[in-house]
Parts: sequence; C-alpha cells; structure tokens
Amino acid sequence: MYFRYKFKPNQLNGPVLVLVTSDSDTCATISIQTDICPIHDLMYDIEYDGMFQSMTRVAALTVTPSFSASNDFVVVVVVHPTDYTCEHLGHELLDQIRLNNSKPEPGPKPAPLFNQRKNVIISVQPTMTYREYIFPTLITVGLLLIIYLLAYVGTILETEKFIRGFNIGEFEYQHMSDGEAEAGEIAAAEESIKTVPVDYGATTSSHKNGYQRHKTQDSIGSVDYCEDINEVMEIRRTKVELTVADLSFHSNDYKYRLYQWNLIPIAIFYALPVIQLVAGIQLIVHFTGNQDICYYNYLCSRPLGVVQQFNNIFSNCGYVLLGILFLLIVKHRDTKYQAAIKERPILGRKYGLPQHNGIYYSVGFSLCMEGILSASYHVCPTGYNFQFDSTFMYLMAGLLMLKIYQLRHPDVNPHAYTAYIFLSFTVLIEVVGVYVQTIYFWISFAVVYIVATLYFTSHMYYMGVISLDCGIFARISHFFRTDFFTSPKPLYTDRFIFLVLVVTLNFAAAILGVVFQPSDFPSFLLAVFLINLLAYFAYYVIMKFIHGEYPYPITVFCGFLTMVTWICALYFYFSTVTNWQLPAAQSRVKNTHCLVLDFYDNHDVWHIISSMALFFGFVTVLTLDDHLLNKPRNEIRVF
Repeated sequence: MYFRYKFKPNQLNGPVLVLVTSDSDTCATISIQTDICPIHDLMYDIEYDGMFQSMTRVAALTVTPSFSASNDFVVVVVVHPTDYTCEHLGHELLDQIRLNNSKPEPGPKPAPLFNQRKNVIISVQPTMTYREYIFPTLITVGLLLIIYLLAYVGTILETEKFIRGFNIGEFEYQHMSDGEAEAGEIAAAEESIKTVPVDYGATTSSHKNGYQRHKTQDSIGSVDYCEDINEVMEIRRTKVELTVADLSFHSNDYKYRLYQWNLIPIAIFYALPVIQLVAGIQLIVHFTGNQDICYYNYLCSRPLGVVQQFNNIFSNCGYVLLGILFLLIVKHRDTKYQAAIKERPILGRKYGLPQHNGIYYSVGFSLCMEGILSASYHVCPTGYNFQFDSTFMYLMAGLLMLKIYQLRHPDVNPHAYTAYIFLSFTVLIEVVGVYVQTIYFWISFAVVYIVATLYFTSHMYYMGVISLDCGIFARISHFFRTDFFTSPKPLYTDRFIFLVLVVTLNFAAAILGVVFQPSDFPSFLLAVFLINLLAYFAYYVIMKFIHGEYPYPITVFCGFLTMVTWICALYFYFSTVTNWQLPAAQSRVKNTHCLVLDFYDNHDVWHIISSMALFFGFVTVLTLDDHLLNKPRNEIRVF
C-alpha cells in the first residue's frame, strides 16, 4: 500500500522527516518514490525507484523538496513474507560468505506471505531548514574560538613564565662565555665522577652476552668519543640511579623532526583513498536510494546536498581546529625557546629536559587528521570502514606514550621509522580483525601481543640495552639470572613494579580477548592502547611527586579539564544511537532525535567534547615538565 504527501508552502525551504513506527518486529520495507506511475509496491520492484529502508519497529527517511519536481512524493509500505532481510547485515557478499561457511540453522520454515501482518503509524514532520543550520554551526565555531582565545592568552602568559624560568641570571656560569661555562661544567663533572663511585647494574664487554654487575668509576675525559661513546652510553644506561644527562648524549633534534616529516606523506597517502572511497559510497547511496548501506542516526539526519548526515561530519571540526591550535602553541613555545638558547647555547645543552618538539608536532597533526578521517567515516559509517575513524587514534595514543618516554630517555627512544612500522603493523592487525573473527585469529593475536609486551617491557627495564636480534633471548636470560635469581631484590625496583603491573594488565587483556572474542575488534585494540597510555602517564606523574617534582598550576588545571571532559565525552560515546554490528533495520531502533540545538545527536556531542579532552590532554603533557627548565640535567632523575 502507499500514501501520497505534498509539501506545504512553508516546507519548501528544508527537508521533512517521514517517520514510520510499529509495535511489531515483522520485517517490512519503506520506500519514498516520486508520484509518477507506475508505483513500485511489490517485493521484487520496490527498490527500483526513490529511496528505501528495511524496517522492524522504526524507519525514518528525510526527504528534501528537490526530491520531486512536483513537490510531492509517495510513501510505500511492503511487508516481507519472511524476516530474513531484517535479520541479516546489508552486505550481500559478506552474508554469502557467512552462509557458505555455516550450516543452516534449525528452526521453523519462513512463514508464508498471508501470515505476515504489520500495523504501522506514518507521520511527516518538519525538520530544520537549511538557514537554521547556520545557528548551531556558528555556536560550535564560537565555542572553539573561545578556547582559541583562552589558549592564546594562557600560552602567552605561560610561555613568558616558561622562558623566565630559563633566566640566565639564575645559573652559576652567567658571567662566563659559553666556552668557559662548558669547560667549567665538564671539569666539575669529571671531578665528581672521579671521586664518587657509581652503581651500575651491568657493564658491557665486547661480547654482547658478557654482562657482569660491579662497581665502576667513569670519567668523561677518558672517553674517546668516536670509538668509545656507544659503549659508554650503553654502560651508563645500566646505572641504578640514572639522570637525564646520562641519556642525552645523542640528543639531537633531527631524530625527532623525522616524526613530523614522515607522518605528513603517510597521512596523505592514507587519506586520499579513504576520501575517494567514501565519496564513491555516498554517490552509490544517493543514486540507488539504498539506505541500509550506511548506519546513520536517521531521526537526527541533517542533509546538505548529496551528504546525508552533514551534522555528523561538521561536528568533527573540533579535532581539526584544536589540532591546529595545538600546533600553534607548540610552534610559539619552540620559537621562544630557540630564541632564548641562541643567546646562551650552554643552557639548552645542560639544563632542563631536552626540548624536542617533533613528536608534539606529529601529535597535533594526528589530531587534525583524526577529524578529517572521522568525518570521512561518517559520510557512510559501517563496521567495515570503522578503521578510518580509529587509525589516528592509535597513532595519537602511541605517539603520546613515546613522547612521555622520550622526555627523560631521548637516547633510548625509537626512530620514527621504527615507530611508524610498528603502528602500521597495528593497523594491519586491526583490518584483519574486522574480517576474520575466529579462535585461530585470537590465539595468534594473543601470542603476538604477549611477545611484544615482553620485548617492550624488557627494553624499558634495561633502557634499550637489549637489542632486537638473534641474541635477544640469551641476553634476557642472563639479565633474569643476574637481577632476579642472584639478587635479593630487583635492581631497578621502581621500574620493576610498574612493568610487572603493565605485563599483568596486558596479559589479562590478551587472555580476555581469547576467552570472550569481542566482535568489535577495533574498539578492543583501541582500548588496549588507551589503557597502556593511561597507565604509563599515571606512573610518570606518581614518580614525579615521589621525587619532589611539582608541575605548574596550568598543568594541574589542564589535567583537571582533561579528566572532566573525558568523563562527559565517554558518557555520550556509550550512549549509542547506532550499532553496525546489527542489521540496519535493528540498528535504527536505537536511533534518537537530536539532543542539542536540534542539530547534534549524542555522537556529535562526543565528537565535540572528546576533541576538547584530547586537546587539554596534549597541553597537560606539553607543560608537564616546564618547572624543570632551570634544573641541571645531572640532577633530574630518570624513571
């Protein structure tokens, strides 16, 4: 059966919502067609014209005045003889693969046509006009501009404080030339090293497996830089009480600039096919009218042109704008810092943590790319392109962990090539996990996960002394014998306690994955990254307080904002309005009307608040160690 509807004169400036509801789960198809004969109202031809959705309890189709030249349309309802269409995903090829790999399910045969009945209520509701889109978009941009203004004022004030902490008048060598100051520091360091024995956990001989724990004395003047520096660096890393000065021999900015320059081509080559793909899918949806392909919140659909869900796309602007703002803040601080050390280079080499901003630039750029790719995903959200929405989330989590580690381990941090190869391997595993959901995959993943966890924790415990080569197992075995079986307690107690907790946490995640096999593998993998990031950040902050290091108030304030915004954002994230793990007809039952300004739904609010949470979190890490800028590196503990 079908019903005709004609646009009223006051409805020609915007779309209307055709809402069909029912109290029955019987499967049906709702079609919107032009009022031109013939009307396609049979099972085999209802998809020939206009747009259509499968339906159980809810169907919602947004119709624009341009849909029909005569400003009217027809609503067609066809009840299916079986519920197959509403109980299977709308991806025929993948459904066929599942059917070919599984036995027929036992149960009654599909009911015949005359037994399928359905009561429906059809209503046509006006929605926002295109001009009314302007107000919520301006409100969003205005809110972000307020953050820009506050961040600008805060950056100016805090950067001046940041540089004032670097006031050369506070240092012992203020009246010397740079050459005299450096010579004085080297002489003082030599004298202190000659007179004070240093406790090393292990020293390295020419044979990689020849480690032996003993007391030794070291002298800067006795080192031939060209031949012995690598061995001396490796010996220094095994000290029980390390300082940043011990791990900043090769602290050069070029190594970390590679992070940002390598990320740019990676992002371009990743994003271009994504944009091309989702644009093609959107055109397919537009011209075929099949609205079971994309998982929208149809009750809060705000179309614009061929884009079905403009509000879901626009709400990602926070990621892009706040990513740009973070880049500007990092650039401003970098410029001020470089100008300050240009006058006294010795201060940049001997005081505070090494200021390498390459990873910060990469993190800010990743936030921008997250907005672009999340918007691309929301052009047509499905379970099979969810990786577009999550890829740069992995990158941001991984890069932040690397940055926190690099703050006090500049010589041990991996090169950009190594980091991006590992992260690309993670994305590959994510893609496989989307299409392969078998026990064999989960077991293989758990094995790789556990081995990677053991390697990274061993690398962190021994400060990079353990290399990934054929002798890795022999060296790990030797370290375990000397550190755990012949000693009353672990040599590096703080690191040991933290890494035991990390290993336990990750082993538990791997086992839980094998046992429960969650169907949403990308979200599971992202949760693993985020939990490890939070664990390491918490460890870093706790160790700072243990060693009497107290951040500036701006860091505490941004950390508080990060916590509050994440709590709010996660509330809206888990208030789901779609579910691509279900067939399209069943997913629409979860759809809700717009929540904010009659324009944004729950997921849009998640986009906006989570972009703020990420930005505040980045600023927290950026300013975390500003108070150490005027402290000699040989007094800053490594943990």
